[in-house]
Amino acid sequence: MKYKELIQFEPIESVVQLRDADHEDSARQLVSTYVISDEMAEKLTELVFTHLQFDYPTDNKGLLVVGNYGTGKSHLMSLISAAVENADFAGVILSDQVSKAAKEMAGKFKVIRTEIGSTTMSLRDIVVAALEERLGSWEIDYTFPSAGEVSSNKPAFEEMMATFDKKFPDRGLLLVVDELLDYLRTRKDQELILDLNFLREIGEVCKDIRFRFIAGVQEAIFDSPRFSFVADSLRRVKDRFQQILIARRDVKFVVAERLLKKTVEQQARIREYLTPFTKFYGDMNERMDEFVRLFPVHPDYIDTFERVTAVEKREILKTLSFAMKRLLDKEVPEDQPGLIAYDSYWDTLRENPSFRAVPDIKAVIDCGQVLESRINQAFTRPAYKPMALRIINALSVHRLTTGDIRAPLGATAEELRDTLCLYQPGIEDLGGEPAEDLVSQVGTVLREIHKTVSGQFIASNPDNRQYYLDLKKTEDFDAIIEKRADSLDSEQLDRYYYEALKRLMECTDQTYITGYKIWEHELEWYTHKAARQGYLFFGSPNERFTAVPPRDFYLYFVQPHDPPRFKDEKKADEVFLRLTGADDDFNETLNKYAASLDLASTSSGHAKSVYESKAEDFLRGLVRWLKEHMGSAFQITYQGRKKSLMEWTKGKNIRDLAGVPSHERINFRDLINAVAGICLETHFADLAPEYPHFSVLVTRENRMQAAQDSLRWIAGATRTKQATAVLDALELLADEVGPISSYLSTAEAVMPIEHAWAGKAKKTRDQVLSQIMDADKRKAATFRQQVMRKLTDLKKAYVKEYMSLHAKSRLGINDDKKKTQLMHDERLKILQEISVIDVMPSAHLIGFRNRLADLTPCYQLTEPDLKDSPVCPHCSYKPGAEESKVAAATLLHQMDDQLDNLLSLWTQTLLTNLEDPTIQKDLGLLKAKDRKHLEAYIKTQSLPEDLEHDFIYAVREVLSGLVKVEVKIEDLRSALLKGGAPATPDELKKRFDEYLVDLTKGKDPSKVRIVLE
Repeated sequence: MKYKELIQFEPIESVVQLRDADHEDSARQLVSTYVISDEMAEKLTELVFTHLQFDYPTDNKGLLVVGNYGTGKSHLMSLISAAVENADFAGVILSDQVSKAAKEMAGKFKVIRTEIGSTTMSLRDIVVAALEERLGSWEIDYTFPSAGEVSSNKPAFEEMMATFDKKFPDRGLLLVVDELLDYLRTRKDQELILDLNFLREIGEVCKDIRFRFIAGVQEAIFDSPRFSFVADSLRRVKDRFQQILIARRDVKFVVAERLLKKTVEQQARIREYLTPFTKFYGDMNERMDEFVRLFPVHPDYIDTFERVTAVEKREILKTLSFAMKRLLDKEVPEDQPGLIAYDSYWDTLRENPSFRAVPDIKAVIDCGQVLESRINQAFTRPAYKPMALRIINALSVHRLTTGDIRAPLGATAEELRDTLCLYQPGIEDLGGEPAEDLVSQVGTVLREIHKTVSGQFIASNPDNRQYYLDLKKTEDFDAIIEKRADSLDSEQLDRYYYEALKRLMECTDQTYITGYKIWEHELEWYTHKAARQGYLFFGSPNERFTAVPPRDFYLYFVQPHDPPRFKDEKKADEVFLRLTGADDDFNETLNKYAASLDLASTSSGHAKSVYESKAEDFLRGLVRWLKEHMGSAFQITYQGRKKSLMEWTKGKNIRDLAGVPSHERINFRDLINAVAGICLETHFADLAPEYPHFSVLVTRENRMQAAQDSLRWIAGATRTKQATAVLDALELLADEVGPISSYLSTAEAVMPIEHAWAGKAKKTRDQVLSQIMDADKRKAATFRQQVMRKLTDLKKAYVKEYMSLHAKSRLGINDDKKKTQLMHDERLKILQEISVIDVMPSAHLIGFRNRLADLTPCYQLTEPDLKDSPVCPHCSYKPGAEESKVAAATLLHQMDDQLDNLLSLWTQTLLTNLEDPTIQKDLGLLKAKDRKHLEAYIKTQSLPEDLEHDFIYAVREVLSGLVKVEVKIEDLRSALLKGGAPATPDELKKRFDEYLVDLTKGKDPSKVRIVLE
């Protein structure tokens, strides 16, 4: 489906000139092609023709047609002037309403049309010259007096019209002037005052004679700040002129009804096409009629165009016409809304050389081109680049709509989404709310733009979430970095080279030796599947003495730019790595990386963050280069032999050595470690000729776990690869140490960590594991007997300690009976019954009950019970989880005393509250029976033996805060007799209820107590 299938395109490619209407054929064409909206039809019939007519008396005024360039202002004035000049033209007007009104005016005017160009003449001289020239062509001889000869221009106009009437007795004279505002803007202050006074006089003469005046202006001059200093003059002019405003919707109407007219069928097809996209935008569904009428122009295009204050808007219809011509034969895209949005106008602005003569436009164009260039060169998300470029273009246009190109005003992600109908294929598959998913995508692209251009020329306002072009952010960070890169020395380049290397070798920020780039390092001894410990140096052997204690190997990455002097002694434990294959790309990236960090160290604020961000980008470039060239860029030297990485690995399966699957890319660190391991293989064998061979890799990190796994397997637990590898390598039997090792492992988990036995167990385990890993000790004839003796002694010590802790933490048989008695104690029952009273600290009682319940009885445990399991089979006591500093029996006896104290405390608390003067006063509000219970308790100061429900209820009620309400008999009588007497029962009941409601208003009814006085 092509665009031309959806519209009845009628191009508007030329700008209407007012003087075109002087020619009959052109005038007819202009009248017949002007599209009139309902609103404009009303203005023409109610305002324009009313003020033009002269058949009946009225307060005729001059007319100002107000419309921005390109809105059809000149076309409208051509229609008006042609319609009243030629009687035949009224019938070709497109609006029936306007045509009918025009027929009453048709042919009743002689018309003079003029446009004000570049001139220094006064407005009076321009108007007079136009009138005299045209009157002469009609053989009317009239000459206006010079300006210096008259004090008022009204008599001259009256004389002119008297002469005109002799020639055309039944006609009026209409003067139509275009480009009036542009002219007035060029006038000096005093000249402007004279011009405005003359314009006022023209408006005034329209009232009394058959002279009429219409002028076209680009904006409402009465509201223009340019003329604020002549406000009084403007006010007087305004009183004599009627403004005819061409609103934006009128422009949209012309676009829809002429430029992009559609049949009903075409509108239906467009609606069907746009409907699937409505869910992605905030208001497309609600504005669907507008979208359909203006398709493929986005409705907001015209609104934005009208706000571009720095450029003339003369060619809006022409611009849209050309855009449509390029689009007609193209297919309407199916995967996104095919709309022309205001970002497309940026090409017109940028490609027109004349716009660069306007300083503001030039500044914005230069800014936009820099941003566009950066996006094309450095945008890291190719899939989103088209959207990024559209956003840049839109923000460039938007920058010209704010009046001040440096104002912190822009557009939010939501506004950009909707006003441009931005779209990203695949957004519908994200699964969230479509419009929210799309605005999140737009936000992501905005942030990526900001990052790509390092914040240059673009800014965001966190308060309103708007993004905008910031012409003040003009630092060219890339140029500054390039300049700084030229001045870096070799030492600085080596330092920053090591930063990239540190990432590749996965080194931590914390070095092994403070002040030196030295780290502990581990290499695999491939033939034994075991790790060897050594050091990694970013430097040379000159620093070897700093790394203590001595280790199995030393790897040196030697400085590529400024290497220190040292002697290679060809030691068996040293491997040297040198970068020898760096190309221009690497060197350029390294220089920029170093320069960025160097600049960041001396900058602050926004500049610092930019340099740091760029440094991170350059660092990623270095890392990427080193990964891609690692096989050929490095020279490895071992005992005087120099080879590349690939040459050292020739004939070996490097992936198997590094443990990297075939589907994964081997990384830099793994390759370096693999080559170093190949070089040092013989050296490791010389260091430990009898070291066991493992079937899986055993490192410093997993060595302890591997040993523990092997012991657990001996005990019958799950078999692991690590356990198999250790036992196979050490040739240990599993049937001797297994059961006791398993027992002790559980015992260690049960015992508190800080217990002395736990420390002894850790020490013993470490000794046993050390012996197992020591080949010489493992070969001793008494090795297994020594291990078993240590483990057996440790088990005996555990049983003794466990029995002691168990006896302390559990109740014996007699203590268990006492606990039962205490749980049914009468004191506890009393406390439970009065705990419902609000002032009682019931949490104390709950805590007491919980502590009592936690005291666990167990008196069956014997030492034989712990032979096979380190935990009591009767109560599952685990000291580490239930540790207590006080014996359970002691706690039980303490709780008996605590119960007495608790009861005494609660009794006193209750008495204290009841003896409070406020509460004493409220006792009188209780019923006599309830009050009697409490008075007896206060007098005896001891709780009743039988705590009845009534006593508890009375206490709770008096402590709840009662409210006394007094009722006087006379007031009650007045309330009941209100409305007259006699009264029915229902009437009395209603009056009483109303009295009670009024009496207790604002009070809690449950707390109110009524007392009759």
